[in-house]
Amino acid sequence: MALPTGTLLKRGLHRRCPVCGQGKIFRRWVVMRERCPRCSLCFQREPGEWLGSWFLNICLAQILAVVVILIGVAVSYPRPSIVPIAIAGILVTVGFPIWFFPYSRTLWVAIDLAMRPLEFAEGVDPQWELAPDEAVLDAERRAGTRI
Repeated sequence: MALPTGTLLKRGLHRRCPVCGQGKIFRRWVVMRERCPRCSLCFQREPGEWLGSWFLNICLAQILAVVVILIGVAVSYPRPSIVPIAIAGILVTVGFPIWFFPYSRTLWVAIDLAMRPLEFAEGVDPQWELAPDEAVLDAERRAGTRI
């Protein structure tokens, strides 16, 4: 049984491992560990997988830059101040991707796990793969129902 998509995404937004919730998966701001120290999930499940996180990061940065520029023009209308608006747009375009980088990585791992659930061959500790099934089984045992 795969984890619910909401749980995966919530953990990804908090820069945690989507499988077990471990929080110490970055060595530095932009240096991610190869595997989760708690459940052994390999974060790059396929070669080239990080292209999705880069795409997510750059798309959000560009959307934010356009919003900042539009707000700047709207606030200073009818005579928009080009230089301050351009500086704000450049700062957002450069600063946001650096700040958002670790979030885009963990979010992309969560999105990937939602699309392609874990398989036993991936080397993740089985307790994390089977934990949701175990909880359902325990609830059924307490309720006295059988599978």
